Amino acid sequence: MIDPEVRRLGIGGSEIGAIFGASEFGDAFSVWASKKGNLPDEPPNDRMLVGTVLEPAVLELYSILTQREVMQPKTTYAHPTRPFMVYSPDGLVKGEKRGVDAKVTFWDQRKKWGWDADEIPIRVTMQCWWYMAAYDWDEWDVAALLGDGLPRIYTVKRDAQAEQVMLTVAETWWRKYLLGDEVPPMGNSPDASRWLQAAYPDHKRPDLREATPAEMRMIEDYVAARVVERELTQGKKTVANQLKQAIGDREGLEFPEGRFTWRKTKDSEYIDFQSLALTLMTRYVKEPEERTALYDLHTHVKKGARRIYCSHPSLKDEPADAETKMATA
Repeated sequence: MIDPEVRRLGIGGSEIGAIFGASEFGDAFSVWASKKGNLPDEPPNDRMLVGTVLEPAVLELYSILTQREVMQPKTTYAHPTRPFMVYSPDGLVKGEKRGVDAKVTFWDQRKKWGWDADEIPIRVTMQCWWYMAAYDWDEWDVAALLGDGLPRIYTVKRDAQAEQVMLTVAETWWRKYLLGDEVPPMGNSPDASRWLQAAYPDHKRPDLREATPAEMRMIEDYVAARVVERELTQGKKTVANQLKQAIGDREGLEFPEGRFTWRKTKDSEYIDFQSLALTLMTRYVKEPEERTALYDLHTHVKKGARRIYCSHPSLKDEPADAETKMATA
């Protein structure tokens, strides 16, 4: 079975792309936080659940299409000579030195997948290289269900030069951050925000100190990014309104690469349960003590979260809620 303790001590195939900054689902800090940073567990999202359920079916379709028998080990292995390397392959082809990885891709990710092995996400290629290095094999297949029919099958070839670089960087990273006590540089992943909230949930008040020169540079970078973001947002809104005016009462515009539409959503009904509850309380619960007891029974604490506020002069014209909407750190 998949062993979380074995995975915690090493780097897995699904993580190597993140360490190299080649994954859209995390970065090097995410990998560290999940292993050493006490990152709070999150329930699997819809996509993860769909992938978990459908991956065995994708492997079965791969077997039918290729006439290859596939074993599904569902085991976490530790490499016998590389202590930093762990791996949990989706499937191994019986009678061949070949593995297979199953991917379930949603519609918004399909554009990242072409028809050839050099047209798949680099994180997936690196995952295959990781497995080939672990087994000392020269080929690894990827069966990707893209929502347009049967899975597309890609064969990734071993790349000795890329493999050596990958292993060297991975071992160095492992020694520095997993064996050692250093923390990788903070990135912009959701995991970084979750880790910060968990690591520093509260603050002392008042407890301000003077910023160091290095921190002042970071503040100036932050303010500059906010200013650029504000200008881009305003520019986007202006062009969007101009396009709406150009479309008028038509559905939208066509252009060689796609469409730009301005459609009305369907009307829908909803129930204002808060107002309904207050109405029922007023009408049917006459005794104040009983109302108080009901309020107490259904009152829950919503934990606060630390938010950024910056009073830099360059941001003085921003509305108050814009700063609230900005990074929930």
